[in-house]
Amino acid sequence: MKKVKKEYYFVTFLFICFIILTMFVVKGEMDTLDKLVFNKLITFKSDFLTTFLYVITSLASTLGTIFLLVFIAVFFLKKKMFSVFKYVICNVGIGIVLMQILKIIIGRVRPAWKWITQGGFSYPSGHTITSVLLYGTLILLVSKKVKGNLKKPLIIILTIMILLTGLSRIYFGVHYLTDVVASLILGSIILIISNMIMERDFNNDKNKIK
Repeated sequence: MKKVKKEYYFVTFLFICFIILTMFVVKGEMDTLDKLVFNKLITFKSDFLTTFLYVITSLASTLGTIFLLVFIAVFFLKKKMFSVFKYVICNVGIGIVLMQILKIIIGRVRPAWKWITQGGFSYPSGHTITSVLLYGTLILLVSKKVKGNLKKPLIIILTIMILLTGLSRIYFGVHYLTDVVASLILGSIILIISNMIMERDFNNDKNKIK
């Protein structure tokens, strides 16, 4: 029970952080920081970095996400683990719906300095929350299902993919730092809740086998 309580407390803490951040964003109190971060990041602009980050950000686009979901589904099917794919698809689906609702409610216009084409509102970052929930759910599954030397490298790679996706959105000027941070917070909340559900389900499966 203590572990569950701690997780609920952490979810509550993150939710409060999101509310406070959103209030600051709506009032325009984060604009200076957002612009400062972009101006610093863009000083690293290069052809290689642009190409690399464009590939990363494309994987979190609608088409990129569909491609990854199909690939993951096939992989799980071959490994006879397709039953766990429901966690991936549910988390990504919840994140996309939540993100669209918040974008409409908050209606934050994208940065004036964006240098790739991107429509819609800015807050929170859709690409970022998608990557958090896609790669993050895989991290949870890897931590529970994968054993041996492959476990840590996979978790590290998936974590880096999340961070690079958020970085790419700021780099291309289509999102503010606070858009990305908001998505990281929301995604983390969903992952914590999802992890609680996974542990319950997996424990039930073990009990059935016994």
